[in-house]
Amino acid sequence: MRLELTENDVLLLKLAGSILIAFLVIRFLLMPGIERFQENCIQRDELEETADGMQASIDGIPVLKQEIEERQKKLEEVSSVYYEHMENHQVDELLTGLALKHGLFPVSLSIEGAAPKIPPAYLYGVTAGSAQIPSENYIQTAAGNMVLRGEESRLFSFLDDVETNYPALRLCSMKMNQQIYFDEDWNVIDQPDMSCGLEVYMHE
Repeated sequence: MRLELTENDVLLLKLAGSILIAFLVIRFLLMPGIERFQENCIQRDELEETADGMQASIDGIPVLKQEIEERQKKLEEVSSVYYEHMENHQVDELLTGLALKHGLFPVSLSIEGAAPKIPPAYLYGVTAGSAQIPSENYIQTAAGNMVLRGEESRLFSFLDDVETNYPALRLCSMKMNQQIYFDEDWNVIDQPDMSCGLEVYMHE
C-alpha cells in the first residue's frame, strides 16, 4: 500500500513542525531567559535600593557628626558640676578633707561604692523644655555616712558649705546629738555629734 501526501497533508506537517519548533524554542530558550531576566531585575532593584540606602547614609554623615557634637557638648555641660569617677579612698579624701577644712573631727566614715543612679533633682525637676536627663549608666552615685564632732557653729558652716559650693554633694540625712567628752586633762567637754548621710555624684 502506498501513501501519497497531498498538499494539505504537507502543509499540516509543516505547520505541526513549526509549532513544535516554536514550543521547544519558547520552553527551553525563551522561558529560562525570561526567568533569568526577572531575577536580574529583582537583583538590580535590590542593589539599587541598597545603593540608595548607602548613599542616604553617606549624605547623612555631616548631620550625624553635628548631632554627635551637639550631644557631646550637652553631655559636657551636664558633667561640669559632677566629679569624675572616684574610688572609695578618693571619696574618703574628699569628705574627710571637707570636714577638716571646717575644723571638725571625723569620728567615723562609711562609704558605699559608686552605683548607677540619677540625682533626684534630674528625675523630678526637669522641665518640659529642657534637655533629656543623662543616662542612668552615665551618672554614678556614691553614698557616705559620716559622724562629725565639733562646735555647733562649725557643723552648720560645714552644712552651708556643702549646700552652697558643692553641687555634686547632696545632704540626704542629718541628725545631731549632744555628747559629753573628757579631754586629755579630764576636763568635761560638751559638744554635739552630727550624723549625716551624703551622696556624691560622679560621671563616667
